[in-house]
Amino acid sequence: MSDLNLPPILLVIAQSARMLVHMAVEAGFQAVAVDCYADLDTKALATETVKVDNMAVAAIQPITEVLAIRHGLTHVVYGSGFEHYPESLAYLESRLIVLGNTATVFRRFQDKPAFFRNLKQLSIKYPETVFSAPAEGGDWLLKPMRGEGGAEITRFTVGQTVDAEGFYWQRDLHGAVYSVLFAAGAGRVRVLGFNRQWATENDEQQYLFAGVSNHADVSPRNRAQLTEWLEQLVGLYPLRGLGSLDFIVHAGDCHVLEINARIPASAQLYGASVFKWHCLACLGVPGGVERALPAGFQIVFAQNPITVPTGLSWPKWVVDRPASGVFIGKGEPVCSIIAAGNDAAQVEARLRHRQIIIDNFIHTGHLVMQYHASVNKLTQPLVAHLLDNADKLRLGVEKLENGCTIIDAGINVPGGLEAGRIITEICMGGMGTATLSQSCYTDNWPLTINVHATNPVLSCLGSQYAGWSLSHGKYYALGSGPARAMATKVKDGAVEPVEELYKELEYRDSHDKTVLVIENDAVPPVEIVEKVAAACGVSPADLAIIVTPTSSLAGGVQVVGRVLEVAMHKAHALHFPLENIIDGTGSAPVCPPHPNFVKAMGRTNDAILFAGQVHLFVKGSDEAAEKLAKELPSSTSKDYGKPFADIFKAYEYDFFKVDAMLFSPAVVIVTAVESGKSFRAGKLDNALLDQSFGL
Repeated sequence: MSDLNLPPILLVIAQSARMLVHMAVEAGFQAVAVDCYADLDTKALATETVKVDNMAVAAIQPITEVLAIRHGLTHVVYGSGFEHYPESLAYLESRLIVLGNTATVFRRFQDKPAFFRNLKQLSIKYPETVFSAPAEGGDWLLKPMRGEGGAEITRFTVGQTVDAEGFYWQRDLHGAVYSVLFAAGAGRVRVLGFNRQWATENDEQQYLFAGVSNHADVSPRNRAQLTEWLEQLVGLYPLRGLGSLDFIVHAGDCHVLEINARIPASAQLYGASVFKWHCLACLGVPGGVERALPAGFQIVFAQNPITVPTGLSWPKWVVDRPASGVFIGKGEPVCSIIAAGNDAAQVEARLRHRQIIIDNFIHTGHLVMQYHASVNKLTQPLVAHLLDNADKLRLGVEKLENGCTIIDAGINVPGGLEAGRIITEICMGGMGTATLSQSCYTDNWPLTINVHATNPVLSCLGSQYAGWSLSHGKYYALGSGPARAMATKVKDGAVEPVEELYKELEYRDSHDKTVLVIENDAVPPVEIVEKVAAACGVSPADLAIIVTPTSSLAGGVQVVGRVLEVAMHKAHALHFPLENIIDGTGSAPVCPPHPNFVKAMGRTNDAILFAGQVHLFVKGSDEAAEKLAKELPSSTSKDYGKPFADIFKAYEYDFFKVDAMLFSPAVVIVTAVESGKSFRAGKLDNALLDQSFGL
């Protein structure tokens, strides 16, 4: 770059060079890449990409010589992979101008006894560290002198036999691990940002670096302390360019773990100018960098050995993409995912969501949810409409002490059909429409609800389905609506969706507000409110809960409005590929309410079982479409033939004894869009409908 007095093309060399190549290209350079993966992204970005086995001199010297001549290379930027090959850095600086720390400085940070001795002399806090096996108990970690990315770090038990050469021991403080990104040059240092980082564990590695996000919540006191420590360390070590200091926060205080004397993974989160700032710092020239937006990066590791399928269409937020046919061993990196958001919490939630998507994507070869609109974002205007028009819609609104908004749609207020229609659209995640009309397709019940979902899988299964079981004491309810898509739990130390269904859907939503719909005749206790808010990662003040008694007009409408959802749920139970369902509509008569809960519930179900109609549009073969049409109608169930209230009573009011295949529309049309053929099955039953509705 002419303004930096640097050439337009650089050699970029690292174990994985994609990040550095991307940063260099964003800064206006061309890049020639040497790394161990030669992934699709690196090849697409770099002028030339060469794959090597490792960063040893024997591996990189021959190709470096060739590339230097071919492209007229004079400058090099290096990244990860040299921790075990510092002699390679010495070779590079003998051949090219290194934009980064010298081999001498790099080696000094691998001299752990000297490093921690210097920390002690500078009164910089660090976890207790020893260089022979500790004799006393406690939680110890065994760490390699030349480690990178958490590789080879293991938990240590006193008395355990260890080959101590090349390792040291450090107290495990069990705190949150962070890093500070800095740029150093000419004896000065500038802090660019603070990051949270995390690790993963597999059969061979216990603390493998897995991801990082910026905008970390580090106290002002610790920020000031770390900045002061960095200024001291730069006076002792002639650092040059970007680097990071890893630290752990324990009992409110920060403790230094190590310094990475190379461009770290967190650098890619700091915008297009950060690479230019690295070059300026290496040249001893002051520079600036724009404030970074919240962002995160996470590595996806293979849970089992895989060969990358042919023809994968990777999501746009995947980087380091391997080529088709590449074999990846268990525990090895497959690719990386990136995310941005309004804050660090939202970024990390999106990374977790995308991790689930990619885990499934790699093994199935397709994305069930290719379009990831936020059902929570889409429903907020609908919730606001309910609140703004509560009197008009005859709704009750209550603000609990914890800030949660309770919307009563029929417990102590009349509610009504229009409220039920809007609540139906909320249940559908704002991705569907619900209308009320007069129809003559049944003999005696013209009032009809018609629903359409622009994305039936996400709208119906990812939001509308009542799949979240909530209980406290004697209170029990099933939750439906957008909040389900945000709800997570911790299982075996890992964060996962509350409902297993979302793993298959490969969908998790993230938003600053959420809403849950509960079908019950009582407001949920505060314990359930707190549980829902915590699971969704929001404060109770950002949660709205709509309560719709089954016996109310609004409750009846929103249950019958699930006519398309029950078809989607049964299609899923029949193992029809959800990704092949591309559109859908449904309709059913709105049932008259009944004050008795069992009869009211029976009528809402019977409206769908005896008179619900659904039309699905699917991809795939005609045979698959015809088979789905034949298997979907309610009349295929062994329990079909009498009103639901009677079936429920016969099973002693045990919902789980009812045949699950009963819950589906009366009539189904399935259109195979690739051939244009349609298949119809099922039947309307006016007699059973009249019997149920009390005519």
